Amino acid sequence: MGRATYPVRSASSLLPAGAETTPGDGLGRFDPRVPRSIVNTPRPPAQLLQRLNPSSAAALRRWMPAIAAAGVLSAVVIAGFSGGGGASGNPGAVKNIGTVPASTGGVVVQTDPVPKTTLTKTLKVGMSGPEVKAAQVRLKAMGFDPGPLDGTFGPGTQQAIWAFEGLVMKRPYAQQIGKLDNNLWQLMQDPIVFSPRRTDPKAGATHMEIYLDTQSAILFKDNKSELITHISSGTGQVWCDIVKYDTDNKGNPLNPPLEKDVCGVSTTPGGKFQFYRRYPGDRQGPLGGMWNPIYFNYGIAVHGAHNVPNAPASHGCIRIPMFIANYFPQLVAKGDLVYVWDGIKEPEQQSLQDMTPVFNYDNPNPSSTTTSTTTSTTVKPVVTPKPTTPTTTTPTAPPADTTITTASTPTP
Repeated sequence: MGRATYPVRSASSLLPAGAETTPGDGLGRFDPRVPRSIVNTPRPPAQLLQRLNPSSAAALRRWMPAIAAAGVLSAVVIAGFSGGGGASGNPGAVKNIGTVPASTGGVVVQTDPVPKTTLTKTLKVGMSGPEVKAAQVRLKAMGFDPGPLDGTFGPGTQQAIWAFEGLVMKRPYAQQIGKLDNNLWQLMQDPIVFSPRRTDPKAGATHMEIYLDTQSAILFKDNKSELITHISSGTGQVWCDIVKYDTDNKGNPLNPPLEKDVCGVSTTPGGKFQFYRRYPGDRQGPLGGMWNPIYFNYGIAVHGAHNVPNAPASHGCIRIPMFIANYFPQLVAKGDLVYVWDGIKEPEQQSLQDMTPVFNYDNPNPSSTTTSTTTSTTVKPVVTPKPTTPTTTTPTAPPADTTITTASTPTP
């Protein structure tokens, strides 16, 4: 099968490096017009599998049949950083000092009797009426954002219900339904308190907790929930793609553009991080754009996307609904902590190696790559970070002022 291509868009060299989306519309939606290959998908280098823990390596191997069935994901070369770095050079990583705390807090459903109403039917996407509006008002009162309180059951209401199912009913994302029946409505009307798993003693402190197993997140201020949202994180899939770079590491145009055939793993590492950089509006990069991205782990950011399904769907970033991303940057500041639970370890139990995204590596089987993508602003550095669990990450590029050497062999 030959290589398939589609038009390449140039990314401005004046923008910070980094992007995380599927080619097509620049905002995270897959473009079905782009031909994809379902054959000859290469496995990750053996060195990469050896560096993963047994469960991670097994999970990566389990993804391979799914990749062959679904096609190769598009590459993403994500941002480096400028200015001061975090732990071990990672600008967002926060090294844990002292004893690893156990997760406390969580969701408490109080048993105090309250007046309740009863639904006459199960509510789902496409319905409208006063019962839908009552559900939206209740979700909003608890801290979820279902979008406009207009009585129409749209994607925003469904996403809020997904988050409620995950956080309150403890349903993993694969078991979330996104409908509101009377049993769920009775529970939703109970007094419910969302407490942080990590408390901050500083007055007015803000931190974000991300729970990958339920694809949900809560933003806390003064240890009280301020925003509860559904998210979509990294797929854990191995991708291979051709990436075209239109500028060098100093922002100078490359004519002709540099074409590189690379692979990577779309994972979102667990750990303790901090927000360190943001970009307002539509951040264009190699595969399109992200809306109002705020970075916390190299090029992994919380950002808006049109497609935020009830399953991991990104190359490693944390997707949130677009209407929430419009105001989310106003709720957080540089230095605010971000805790990511991967469903296996406590955030503070993750080593700096665990917290580092998997960097791009040269495609060991170039014939498997079938899609020419949009351009990026920097080329891949020679680095040897450690991979993490395959439910999490995006590959990474260096800061704009970093000297770059293009690797000719896969990153181990």
